[in-house]
Amino acid sequence: MDKLKIGIVGAGAVGGVICAMLAEKGYDVEVAKRYNSDIVLDNYTGLEITGAFGNRNILVKAVNGVGGFTTKKDVIFVLTKAYDAPEVASQCLEWLSDRGILISSQNVMNVEEMLRVVGSDRLFALIINWSATRHTKAKMEVTKPGNMIIGNFGDKAKGYLEVMQRILSTIAPTEISNNIIGDIWSRTIINSCISSAGALTGMNLGKTMMAPGVNKIFKNIIFECMNLANSLNVSVKNYDALDYYRFTETGIGAFVYRNTILRRLKKQNGHFVSSCQRAIENNQKSEIDYLNGYFVKLAAKQNASVPTNKRVYDMVLEVENGTRYMTLENLSDYYLKHPKKYLKHLNTKKEV
Repeated sequence: MDKLKIGIVGAGAVGGVICAMLAEKGYDVEVAKRYNSDIVLDNYTGLEITGAFGNRNILVKAVNGVGGFTTKKDVIFVLTKAYDAPEVASQCLEWLSDRGILISSQNVMNVEEMLRVVGSDRLFALIINWSATRHTKAKMEVTKPGNMIIGNFGDKAKGYLEVMQRILSTIAPTEISNNIIGDIWSRTIINSCISSAGALTGMNLGKTMMAPGVNKIFKNIIFECMNLANSLNVSVKNYDALDYYRFTETGIGAFVYRNTILRRLKKQNGHFVSSCQRAIENNQKSEIDYLNGYFVKLAAKQNASVPTNKRVYDMVLEVENGTRYMTLENLSDYYLKHPKKYLKHLNTKKEV
C-alpha cells in the first residue's frame, strides 16, 4: 500500500502543504486545481512551504480539475470548503481504484452529506489541528503546528487506517480515532465559537475575546451543543485541554474550570483569524451552515432549541449578505445577550 497513488483536490493552503510534503517524501501525488484556486499550473508546479513545518521548495504534479487526473487513485483527499465537498466527492468517485478510499477534511460537520455521496465503506475523515495560510499563488505558511486525527465510518477499508496514519505522520503527528464522530463534534463545537465570533467582529480571536460578554456567548454555544449531544448519545471527545463534560458541569469548580479554559484559548490562539471571516472578506460563502447552522438544523429535527447558535447563525448570514457589518458591537447585540427572548421574538414573527 505504500506505493499508493494519491490525489488531492483543493489547492488552497492546507491542500498545498499536504501535497507538497507528501511529494517531498516520494509519494505519487497529483494535486487538482479547482475553479477557485489561482495556483500556478503546469505538468509540475513549485510550491514554497514556510513556517512551523520548516522551509522548503517542492515540485508537485499538478492538473486542472478532477478530470485532469492522469491515473485512477487509491486515495483521494477532498480538501475543499464543506459546501463544495459533496459535489467534488461525486466527481472523484470515478477516479478511485476499485478498493480506493476518499478522505475528507472534517473540521466542520458535513458528514451526513458526504456519507450519502461516498458511502460509509469508502469515506474516511481527517481532522486537521494545524493551521496554514496562502500568501501568494504558490507560497503557503504553516502558521500553527498541531496534530491530525483520522478515522473511518465502515469496516471494509479499515486496513487503510494504519497505512494513512503512517503516511500522514510524515507531515504532523497523526492519531487514529475510534470515535471519529465524537472528534468531529468536538472540532465543530469549538469552531462554532471561534469562527463565528471572527465573522461577527472582523478581528482575530485575541481581540475578540477581550470584548465584554464574549465568554458568556462561548459558554452558551457549548452548553447548547452539548445538550444536543447528550440527547443523541454522542460521546464528544476533548479538544486539547477542553473537556466538554467538565465544562458543562455545575458548581464553583466548573465555573473556575470554564474561566481557565477560556483564558487558555485566548492565550494559545490569540492570533487566529477565522475561516468564516476570511471567506466573507474575500466575498465568498462561509462555512457557517456547517458550524452553528448545523446545530440549528439538528435542533429543529429534535424539536429542541439552541437560541444562541440560532442568533449567531442568523447574524453571520446578515454579515454575508451585506446587511450587517463586521464590528465588535455585534457581540453586544440584545438578542445575543438574551437568546431566549430571540426565540420568543421569532415565534411572535411567525404568528404575525
